[in-house]
Amino acid sequence: MDRATTPTHTFKLPVDTSTCTIIRVVYKQGSTKLIKEKTASETPEGMTLNGYYVVVDLTQEETLMFDSKNMVRVQLRVKTDAGKVFDSQKWAIQVDDGLDEEILE
Repeated sequence: MDRATTPTHTFKLPVDTSTCTIIRVVYKQGSTKLIKEKTASETPEGMTLNGYYVVVDLTQEETLMFDSKNMVRVQLRVKTDAGKVFDSQKWAIQVDDGLDEEILE
C-alpha cells in the first residue's frame, strides 16, 4: 500500500455480515492504530457490507498515518447476533512511499 493513496481492502467472513452486531477492522503499525468499526446502529464511512464481504476504503490521510518501509498488520474482529466473537487471521501489508505524497483534493 502506498502512502497518500486510497486503497480498497476486501475481506470475506465465514458468516453473513447481516448477522453481525460488531465488525471491527484494525490496522496496526507499532503504536499507530486505525480502527473501522461497524456497530449495531452505525456503519462507518469507508466501510461497505455486502453479504459475506467487508470492503474497507482508506483515505489518503489514513494511509499517511503509517510509516513507509514497514508492515501494517490487519485483523478483523466480529461479534454475531448470537454473541459469538471471533478474530480473523492477521495479514501484513507493506507500506511504501509514493513519489508524490501531497493530498490530492
